[in-house]
Amino acid sequence: MREIIISECIAMLQRFNFIVSQTFGRSCFDILARRNNLNYLIKILKNIDSLSNEQSIELIKISKILNATPLLIGLRTRNLPMEEGVVYERHNIKSITLKTFELYLRGSPPIVYAGRGGFFVNIEGNRLRTVREKLNISIGELAEYSNVSRKMIYKYEQNMANPTIEVALKIEEYLDVPLIKGIPLELDTDFNEKAEREICSRSNNLNKCKGEEYIEEEGEEGDFKLYVIDLFDQLGFNITETKKAPFDAVVEKEGIESATVEEYGGEGLSNNSLLLTNIEERETEETKKKMLIVNQLSSILNSGSLLVLEKEDVDNINYVKTINIKRLEEMDDALELFYYITNK
Repeated sequence: MREIIISECIAMLQRFNFIVSQTFGRSCFDILARRNNLNYLIKILKNIDSLSNEQSIELIKISKILNATPLLIGLRTRNLPMEEGVVYERHNIKSITLKTFELYLRGSPPIVYAGRGGFFVNIEGNRLRTVREKLNISIGELAEYSNVSRKMIYKYEQNMANPTIEVALKIEEYLDVPLIKGIPLELDTDFNEKAEREICSRSNNLNKCKGEEYIEEEGEEGDFKLYVIDLFDQLGFNITETKKAPFDAVVEKEGIESATVEEYGGEGLSNNSLLLTNIEERETEETKKKMLIVNQLSSILNSGSLLVLEKEDVDNINYVKTINIKRLEEMDDALELFYYITNK
């Protein structure tokens, strides 16, 4: 069933002119979709309550670095089927049905969200107060008609609380004015940071909130990845490590797009400084599969992609540029690495 929903979601996004890539295996997201400057990272789940704390942290971290909106598409909650036209939320990530998403892309945003105690709507509090005062209707009169307290009407007007759909319709009927607002799926600029802090506060392992869950403490492979990440840090990159994604890290260098590489004998750089990076000790069949996915993702994001291997004389794999660890150790800065990628 989940595979069918993934296929239907991809087909629907393509009808709306999104460029779409599908990931593989147990990733924190299933679909990356892009149209112009709008990016979605979508996780498909039959039951949205099956999203783990760790998956949500990873999804929010990757969404932040890729400037994307995280979104859950599902069929049901733990207890009930999901309603069409209703926005749910799990670990601060908005969750909707596929049909609700399609209607949103058609220009009909949902207006109802599920909260503790029932279904609610967002209303324009300032407009409620202005219209009520213009019609010379007291808070008490409106409260009595709407069957809520005066305190709740005050909170609605101050945007301190939202009414149930039933109460909102009563208020609209009494004032004869539309007040209910659509719910955007795109995020506020500070959403990811607030969501990540709240998720971390609920985590049983506080070390995970500090990024330590991404460190493999035992085994040579973990040591190799740590060493490579340290090299990227020395080259001046900002690094976001991942665990439940088809790439090991996202690295970026601010301002690289305006630089030139004439001192290295090159002609210039791509105007995107994002690198999706995999780190492996050796080339395997699994590595080749991952590189196909990384190539699709980097193509959609118009970014670079890189595979770091321990062996020497590495050929590119599935259009993903490769570099051996010795060559990476010899580099002096991020500019030199970008020159290497654009000219290999």
